[in-house]
Amino acid sequence: MTTTVFKTLEQGTQHLVTGNTIHELLEQQQESSIQLKLTSLLQTTLKLEPLMELFFGQVQHLLKIHSCHYSHQKKLIDIQLGKVNTHTADYSLNLENHYLGNIIFSRKQRFTEAELLQIESLLGILVYPLRNALNYRDAIQQALHDPLTGLGNRGALEHTINHQWQMSQRYEQHFSVLMIDIDYFKRVNDTYGHAVGDKVLKEVAKTITTTTRQTDLSYRYGGEEFLVILNKSQPLGAGIIAERIRENISTLDIAVDDTGLNTIKVTASVGGSTSHETDSSQTLMQQADEALYYAKKTGRDRVEFFKK
Repeated sequence: MTTTVFKTLEQGTQHLVTGNTIHELLEQQQESSIQLKLTSLLQTTLKLEPLMELFFGQVQHLLKIHSCHYSHQKKLIDIQLGKVNTHTADYSLNLENHYLGNIIFSRKQRFTEAELLQIESLLGILVYPLRNALNYRDAIQQALHDPLTGLGNRGALEHTINHQWQMSQRYEQHFSVLMIDIDYFKRVNDTYGHAVGDKVLKEVAKTITTTTRQTDLSYRYGGEEFLVILNKSQPLGAGIIAERIRENISTLDIAVDDTGLNTIKVTASVGGSTSHETDSSQTLMQQADEALYYAKKTGRDRVEFFKK
């Protein structure tokens, strides 16, 4: 077997090694270079989706992987990259006793033991940036969500409705806004206390989200008032959803104590408007608010849509 002289740059000394060892050392150097590159890449973003795309891009190139599926069920995260194939490698990701989600790789060929070890090594690089991205996502979620009901807050609403307006103008796909107000809510707080009032707000918020479609977006607009953005909806369809929300709220039995025997009922008034009758997102919300005012003025527990 032939021998080759290899010089270690750190110490400046010479060692006699076999050709096979040279090959292994070159592979180690290449792997180390890839890991260093991956470490640097993953430090360039705190956003979860771009982070996973960067990671998948490197692993895909290195191991000819066809797909990568990352999920975190508790946080409602599901990111699918690439096209799923026959053979899979499934990992549960944990760091310092904190669950970070699940990741599944797939490709046509079986994974060798050496390749699985390589994947595990790369996942070891991913976990810290992934933890940071999840923490960042949680912070953003908290900043944009109402802590009591879990719905989006006013800050989230302003960003979303302006974006929704731009999309509707570009693609000529109209949407509707519902403004929902709990009737006589002050009486609930005055009679039963704020703890029961908070329970009412949470139950109404839950009813709104379960009644609307998955593509619709719900927000706590302020106090006892809620706002729903109904995607791709005309007045007729929006009116049907609004009426369902009103009806479902009116059927609630909300417990006022721990026994569950004493309950109260509430109703809500709903005002709506559709984007094709407006010239801006702000006008759209103003029109829904006017319709809501009319619904409350004419008896409450009813739905009214803005009419020019």
